Amino acid sequence: MNIIKPIFHQLEIANHYILKILEIMEESDLELSLGAEKRTLRELFAHLAVIYKADFMILNGATQQEMEEFYEKHHPQTLLEIKEMLLDHFAFLKEKTACFTNEDWSVVTTSWWGVSYSRYEWMLEILGHVYHHRGQLQTVLAINSRDPKIQLFE
Repeated sequence: MNIIKPIFHQLEIANHYILKILEIMEESDLELSLGAEKRTLRELFAHLAVIYKADFMILNGATQQEMEEFYEKHHPQTLLEIKEMLLDHFAFLKEKTACFTNEDWSVVTTSWWGVSYSRYEWMLEILGHVYHHRGQLQTVLAINSRDPKIQLFE
């Protein structure tokens, strides 16, 4: 069994929820947030849209400068841009890791801020990262009386 397949399955579940939310959003909804000094839904969705590619870069030891340059170039603003980037970056992650062997997954890489994990552990971080922000989406919508009543898990 491919050791990474269950992680991708869980990411697909998270994506399904995120895409369902995007489908019912209006552009004006994107300014909702958890409060002052917190990300708006637009910022949260934009962040989710880049996680897969950004975190893949981190998984492969990208430098702080490389990450800053990446974020400067990747900041979707509209619902359509967010959806397209989320799907594109997820496909990118799947494509780039499809040929990884168990040995490749055990390779330890170090982030620009000094944390060292195996590539497999970085994938667990990606999963946690996506689910964390998916939970924030749910919270923003719930506190603004916009709970989409979409199933979060299988």
